[in-house]
Amino acid sequence: MNRLSTEQRIAQLQAQGQAQRLAAQLAIFEAREQLAPLRSVAGVIGLAARALSPGAAAGGAVGRLARFGVGHPWISSTVGTVAWRLLRRRPVALLIAALAGAAAWWLWRPSGRWTRSQAEPPA
Repeated sequence: MNRLSTEQRIAQLQAQGQAQRLAAQLAIFEAREQLAPLRSVAGVIGLAARALSPGAAAGGAVGRLARFGVGHPWISSTVGTVAWRLLRRRPVALLIAALAGAAAWWLWRPSGRWTRSQAEPPA
């Protein structure tokens, strides 16, 4: 009898340990889920800080656009509101407009290629 109760006690302790591990994993999962929006906001703030910094690699068009948005909040909020409404009502139209804008920027950006007159030394 003593042996059976010892085995039952061991099984009970193992079951309790497994239950505690599962509860801890669930708590970690819930904490990550609750902190996900804060991590997203921190990432956006970090990107904005890098874009607005003086020596930023994205200091070209993105930096100028970000500085303009910060300097003119009423324009930024209006554009943001319109974009949000378009995103909710017509997401495909907003995606097409964004892709067209990106393509136009890509095609009309200043290229870093050498022209023939720059490549040849003066005679």
